[in-house]
Amino acid sequence: MPTDLVAKGSYDICVMQAEDGGLGLFCVLQLDYIAQLWKRKTDCHGVASWVLGRTIELDKLIPMNLAEKMPVVVLGFAEYNNVVCLWTPSVFFMVHLESLQSKKLFEANFIFDCHPFESVYTAETDIGGGHDGAGLLQNT
Repeated sequence: MPTDLVAKGSYDICVMQAEDGGLGLFCVLQLDYIAQLWKRKTDCHGVASWVLGRTIELDKLIPMNLAEKMPVVVLGFAEYNNVVCLWTPSVFFMVHLESLQSKKLFEANFIFDCHPFESVYTAETDIGGGHDGAGLLQNT
């Protein structure tokens, strides 16, 4: 965990793939109303550390009355489409991390588990019971 992040206080976090393909974190800092993208880097001596990649101002992406800033909960990350699912007390949002475009998905006054998925493998069989391989269904 990045020590700079721990020092900030209240936050919500999601493990994700970093922009370079390595290990990354998507963190929402509740008091600052910003999100940070962190990535794990290893130096030439093999010492690993967390490096801040990008900071995103959530109040510019999620339409809210600034006087009534509500906590933002990170629900999940969809790697293939590079989107993160967020919830404020009443609305679910999806934010595309490359374009920084947000989309209101639906309203709900309660939080529940959210597991974004993008593709499913289905086994293909023939009459003899053998497997010819797997088919890929993508959510496009």
